Amino acid sequence: MSAPRFVELFAWEWRQVGRTPLLWAVLLTLAASFLWGAVNTANFHRAQVQAQARTLAAEAAHRASLEKRAAAYRAPVTPDAPAVPYWQDPTNVSGFSQYFVFQHAMKPHLPLSPLAAGVSDLAPSRLQVKLNTIFGFDDSYDFENPRVLALGRFDLGFAVVYLLPIALILLFGLLVTFERDRGMLRLVAAQSTGPRLWLGARVAAILAWSTPTVLVAIVLALGVAGVSFAAAWPELITALLLTAAYMLLWAGIATLVLSRLPGAASALGTLAAIWTMLAIGLPLLGSILISALSPPPSGVAYVDIRRQTGDAIEADRNAILKRAIAARPDLSAARDRIDDIDYATELTFLAPETEKRLAPSYEAITAHADHQAGIAAFAGYLSPPLGLESALATLAGTDSGRHRAFEAQTRAYQLRLRGILYPLVQKEIVDPTPMNEPAMRGRFNLIERDFLPRFAMSEEPPSTRVAAALPLAVWLLLLGGALTVLGLRRAVRWPREV
Repeated sequence: MSAPRFVELFAWEWRQVGRTPLLWAVLLTLAASFLWGAVNTANFHRAQVQAQARTLAAEAAHRASLEKRAAAYRAPVTPDAPAVPYWQDPTNVSGFSQYFVFQHAMKPHLPLSPLAAGVSDLAPSRLQVKLNTIFGFDDSYDFENPRVLALGRFDLGFAVVYLLPIALILLFGLLVTFERDRGMLRLVAAQSTGPRLWLGARVAAILAWSTPTVLVAIVLALGVAGVSFAAAWPELITALLLTAAYMLLWAGIATLVLSRLPGAASALGTLAAIWTMLAIGLPLLGSILISALSPPPSGVAYVDIRRQTGDAIEADRNAILKRAIAARPDLSAARDRIDDIDYATELTFLAPETEKRLAPSYEAITAHADHQAGIAAFAGYLSPPLGLESALATLAGTDSGRHRAFEAQTRAYQLRLRGILYPLVQKEIVDPTPMNEPAMRGRFNLIERDFLPRFAMSEEPPSTRVAAALPLAVWLLLLGGALTVLGLRRAVRWPREV
């Protein structure tokens, strides 16, 4: 293939392709889908941020209510006045620990979150943290129609992963076969132009128009969705690189299919079959194989184990408390006063014991999830649509890995709260705070109620997300380039029937 002749032919093809109404109809439709997807995701994430703000307001209102109640309980009462039950008394440290801790962990959205919804519509963005909840937290969900969740959310990532290849299939399948279907290919062949030169120039011309248009459309869609490019530029550049590499991959597939210069019907049918296999067939087959070879731990069995463990803990409650207190030199003096310990104080010993007994089952579930994540990362190289979808979610911060990190940090936050409150609760067993004089309705062994730290998620730097996505971009570039070269090498002669 002569370089000067290729440049000359490419320039002519570039002008001709640019005048084709089909090109702009397809690209403008694609740009509209990008805009819709980005705005749709941005609105959804904005609603989640508003829900988080309402939760923070509820926390503030809860703290104000506690202070109001504490002020009311500070008023002196007569000796015969009924005492306030500890579970209604926010000034009682044991009651506060079980019934009045109202803390939440919030997962903030990253600057490029409109790029992909990822798991943000399935995984909660806020978790309520209670001291004695087993393994960390209670999920907090906003109501959504389950049918909508089952269908999935239309987002920019979906448009790039699944609609962009369809657009390229239409462009390559129709614009490259135009001359053959209209009996004009023999005129091209009569110009002493080889099929390899002509096919390469036509494919390059289509890419030269579609690639910058698609990339600009993505940037504009994200800008309309409210993305701050100054804050998200490393992830944005990587996302654009991934998209360009993905387009090169489909250009390589198209070149390979079109190297024998088929008609439009044959080309479109073959390319559509390849799209179906890569986007649907391989992920579905892989899911079936993984489920058969590495089935997840039974959720029903875990619920049953939790029930059995709870029953065993309840039956062995006193023995557990005696062993726990006897093992603590600072509490050993209270080993004969087990019956005087209230329920909230008992939980400071029983909740950790329950987690200890459930740890093998819980760790098996966690290990399986980590194993599945590793398999999914590898599968992304075998099924490029699956890999690109995961990579875009990683750049957007809506991937399952970031959510698992959020849950792990929430668990660490719960343990931190336990480390603050459990010693205060257990200290009251052997060294109770003296009653206030004159007598007050509240116990007031907890004077300050707004002393617990707030949750703040620790984020990986943008370079970590970029580094996670770059290997796929390199793979797509190499694979697309190899397929393009292979397709051009196959285009050695014009069809006999031209």
